[in-house]
Amino acid sequence: REVHDRFQDSVRIVLGDGGDALFWLDNWLPAGPIKEFAPALFQAVRPMRRKRTVRDALLDHTWVRDIGGGLSATALAEYASLWDMLLDVQLDHSTPDRFVWKWSASGVFSCASAYASMFDGTAPLIGAKEIWKTSAPPKVRFFMWLLLHGRLWTAHRRWRHGLQPAATCVLCEQEDESQEHLFVACAITRELWFRILSWAGAQQLAPPPGGSTGVIVWWMDTRLRVPSSRRGAFDSLVLLVSWEVWKERNRRTFDGNCLNLSQLLQRIKDEGEEWIGAGFSKLAAMFVET
Repeated sequence: REVHDRFQDSVRIVLGDGGDALFWLDNWLPAGPIKEFAPALFQAVRPMRRKRTVRDALLDHTWVRDIGGGLSATALAEYASLWDMLLDVQLDHSTPDRFVWKWSASGVFSCASAYASMFDGTAPLIGAKEIWKTSAPPKVRFFMWLLLHGRLWTAHRRWRHGLQPAATCVLCEQEDESQEHLFVACAITRELWFRILSWAGAQQLAPPPGGSTGVIVWWMDTRLRVPSSRRGAFDSLVLLVSWEVWKERNRRTFDGNCLNLSQLLQRIKDEGEEWIGAGFSKLAAMFVET
């Protein structure tokens, strides 16, 4: 099993006609296998449908019919994110899928090449390169990639699409919940950042009141003030905190559950320790438990 998982992790599929790549299992999306970055949704897929090819799955959105039973709030959020990402997928019916071994020079695969392929022919977005280089779980980097492209289903976006009656932030209940607000401008999030950065004596880096540029711009500006020896740790911390803020937002929005600030801080500490234990050790330079 370990050897099999290692092999799967080392192979990426460059999509052609979608006839060989397995939709649910293979590593054909920028974020990795769907089973890994959308685990709650994957659990709802009928076992006999898990080996469907990408070509078959995309035809008339057949993949949607692979999902059975009721979905949890987490699975629904993963479903919405996956749907958004699939809007950009185009098959090339004149070319077969290509399997690339990422450890070989001839295989070409690297985070940098994956990044370059996504933005081929376009101007790179600020922060995109840093996202794919950051030491963090693939599902979290994918989440940050969605954030970068403005594809998170915030209250403001859901309200704009007529999916809910109001756009109010579920954390502070004061402003509209846009991406720009939620991750750095929200009063609750700013207090969270201040306390977390205080663990490493870096509270001066916390987002200032009244900021409206969003987390990506704040991150890119602030990381330049961090010593190069700790910059990788700061990058990991930004992804960790943003991920946990989003998860808390989803708990409040879909589950009606609410952690107070102390509980959320503890949740972030626990998750950070798991990251470090899983090999994302750069985080340790700024993730200091008090």
